[in-house]
Amino acid sequence: MDEVDTILVSKLACGFDRDSIEGLTLLLGKISEGHLPNLKYLVFDFAHCDEAPAVAADGFDELASATARLILDAPVISIAWARTYLNGADLDFALSCSMIVADRHARFCFEADFASAVGVYGSLAQKLGFVKAERLMENGEILTAEQMQELCLVKHIVENGEGLEGAESYVRQCGRRHNASYSMFRAQRISAPPVRRHVPAPSASRRV
Repeated sequence: MDEVDTILVSKLACGFDRDSIEGLTLLLGKISEGHLPNLKYLVFDFAHCDEAPAVAADGFDELASATARLILDAPVISIAWARTYLNGADLDFALSCSMIVADRHARFCFEADFASAVGVYGSLAQKLGFVKAERLMENGEILTAEQMQELCLVKHIVENGEGLEGAESYVRQCGRRHNASYSMFRAQRISAPPVRRHVPAPSASRRV
């Protein structure tokens, strides 16, 4: 998507294996270091077709944190494009992006395992508050794209059948107001820093 200064990365399988984590980490590093100075948008296309639990290999927490920090490191807006069904690590990663767009038939499952619970809960709590985040996760709710948009978790809905053209059209619209959007998302990230994912080791007990 050179004409709109955009890189699109398609994921054809749910979850994140070691190779995908290493590749995306390398890409984010190049962007943050200024090697792609004309880039405005980074679109993660969740194009997998199955509904298996989305799990992630080691290094995922660092990748998700780097994605959340990207808006602070470079004038690049990260977009998660949900095309089918997001859960677990996929939903965790999508919530770490600056915004989510979704096909109208996309679904979002908030039943999280231990590995993804911290990221999902932390992102939801920042956006919706602790009580609503708890309700979504405790009930393991599955929300439609419309419901996600009502919660302001999905920014834009791509109509069924539009596919890549629909997403590209939306990016073109965003491109006309990139500076304003970038300033807004950057301010949001400054006020709500990336979720702290690592549990600190317990301190040694003090002797008395």
